[in-house]
Amino acid sequence: ALIIFVIFIIISSLLDTEPKVVSNSYLHISLSGGIPEYIPPDPIEDLIGGAKLDMKKIRDDLEKAKIDDRINGVLLDVNFTQTGYAKLQELYHLISEFRKGNKKIYAYLGSELAFTKDYYIACACDSIFMAPSANLFLTGINSEITFYKGFFKKIGVEAEFVHVGKYKNAPDTYTRDSMSPDHRYVLENVLDQYYDDIINTIAGSRGLPRMQVENLIKEQSGFTGNKAKELGLIDETAFYSDVEDRFNLTGEEPYRLSAIDYAEIPASSLKIRNKSRIAVIYCAGVIASGGDSDDLLMGQISGARSIINNLERAADSKTTKAIILRIDSPGGSAGASDEIWDAILKARLKKPVIASISDYGASGGYLIAVAADTLIAAPASLVGSIGIFAGKFNLANLYKKLDLKTESVSRGENAALFSVMQPWKDSEKTIIFNLISDFYEKFVQKTANARQLTYGQVDRIAQGRVWTGKQAVEVGLLDATGSFYSAVEAAKELANIDKDESVRLTYYPRKKSALDQLFSAISMRMNIFDNIEAVYLKRTINYINRIQNKPMALMPFRIQWN
Repeated sequence: ALIIFVIFIIISSLLDTEPKVVSNSYLHISLSGGIPEYIPPDPIEDLIGGAKLDMKKIRDDLEKAKIDDRINGVLLDVNFTQTGYAKLQELYHLISEFRKGNKKIYAYLGSELAFTKDYYIACACDSIFMAPSANLFLTGINSEITFYKGFFKKIGVEAEFVHVGKYKNAPDTYTRDSMSPDHRYVLENVLDQYYDDIINTIAGSRGLPRMQVENLIKEQSGFTGNKAKELGLIDETAFYSDVEDRFNLTGEEPYRLSAIDYAEIPASSLKIRNKSRIAVIYCAGVIASGGDSDDLLMGQISGARSIINNLERAADSKTTKAIILRIDSPGGSAGASDEIWDAILKARLKKPVIASISDYGASGGYLIAVAADTLIAAPASLVGSIGIFAGKFNLANLYKKLDLKTESVSRGENAALFSVMQPWKDSEKTIIFNLISDFYEKFVQKTANARQLTYGQVDRIAQGRVWTGKQAVEVGLLDATGSFYSAVEAAKELANIDKDESVRLTYYPRKKSALDQLFSAISMRMNIFDNIEAVYLKRTINYINRIQNKPMALMPFRIQWN
């Protein structure tokens, strides 16, 4: 059965043809849930129609649709978008660029509910539509952080962590029961910038006074479609089919073309993206050693070995003129981040490297960025967090509660350094602190060398503090704020490519083999038959082992809001 299935996939791939695009079409882009930076092509998902939308597809689709005579316009179906603020700004910019092509792009807010993120994106469009009885919630921005100290105490777990940098608050969720003043200060500073941008964006795009927008958010917050039209927040109330009819430019019913299908149309078929080659290498997720993977507790894992392999391939390619390192990472393993940093320096000896930061380029994510020739981030990207921490979890009381007994025999003063059955001794804590202090000093010095600052200048803006992209440019941690296409322009300049040339973008990681995907899918399905408690226990232990006593260059918080 396995052999037959593999043969079927191979034959299907050989017979596969790109979708047909007919005249009088409109492009339908559905924005719902999370929008990852990049999803490597998956032959099995392509075969069964399970491909997902990512920022790369959206970016390519809008660029193609802008010049494709077969496409009348774009309908953006926005429904409970869950993504970071920098991606919102990127989407707003992409839509604004599309509109310069003199084609209409309409936003249709969810038929039932729409939230601040949805509306922010919609404000970039030519017109915003909403069902009369649907609800729009503009509630501002709220960030919530859960602290586990009390919970750990109840179950018999004690978290011990040390850190360098007064703003390096990542372990606080384990060791405290409330925000520290420094933690609160940085978080409020970031939210102030985001909130200000929300108000200014809505006011500017809708032609409303800033004070009126602020009052609507503060005093009313919720709006029906009819009320939103009355207040000028949307252009018209309409149902989805009514908006579709607006793309009827020939008297015939327009053809709906999905963004997923249109993404399969090569840009070169429209005589763009067909000349000099620039590699785009993704580092998305928590940085760790090994290869790329997914983790139940830590989410997407960006493996150092995978990134280094991709850097080496791109640097050695005779046709590649430059490398863009697209980063969307809050950091992770200090050692793995350092390995990538070194690989980028080596790649720079052969090709210019531009770091382009999406939602996150913080801690270890910033360390790898600082190795590039040029650093560019969105104004709302979260960057910096130059700091380090390490810690362990003491499970002795949990074992007592479970009537588990452990005995040990040791030789050596610090033999129990990695034990989960006892707290650190003073000598052990000193060992760990000295190690992370050394890494912090090297992190600061590497940043100082790259940014042409003194150690003292970087140390003052380091201390684990998270900066927005806009703030980071002001303090010298970035070269400029901009979009992904700003990084493309920077790469062309450094590689001496004509600024008007439409370069070809080659993405890493590349498509995985069908066989690899098949075995991966089988492995995942086999987990279904495992005892669910055993699976979660195994994953929890793996998580503890992943961070236990290891220097972690990880930012202290993430912002999630509606």
